[in-house]
Amino acid sequence: MIVSDIGTVTVLVILLFGLPILWNAKKNGLWKSLNLIGLIKTINKSLIIQGIIGLVLIPLTWLWNSADFKFDSLITGTTYTYLVIGLFMYLPALGILNLIKLIVEKKLKNENAE
Repeated sequence: MIVSDIGTVTVLVILLFGLPILWNAKKNGLWKSLNLIGLIKTINKSLIIQGIIGLVLIPLTWLWNSADFKFDSLITGTTYTYLVIGLFMYLPALGILNLIKLIVEKKLKNENAE
């Protein structure tokens, strides 16, 4: 789906993905000691909020389209882009990061045991 205001849609999608991560990073004190495992844990916690955002966007878009508002393509485009990026780019990347975290934690545990 191509919308006329692709720049606005892009900014909205970046904000919808980025704000939960930044909020959790500040809440968990990630800025004081930035490390890979802490970053992955923060992104995992943000995934819950981002999932809720996605679940709210779907009925909101459906209601917005049925009400025949003027800016329906903006909301529809944002929802569509958010869901596609989330399902096909964000979740697989997060899965790979969690595998890396698992491997790193296992290696650190083995080194500490020796």
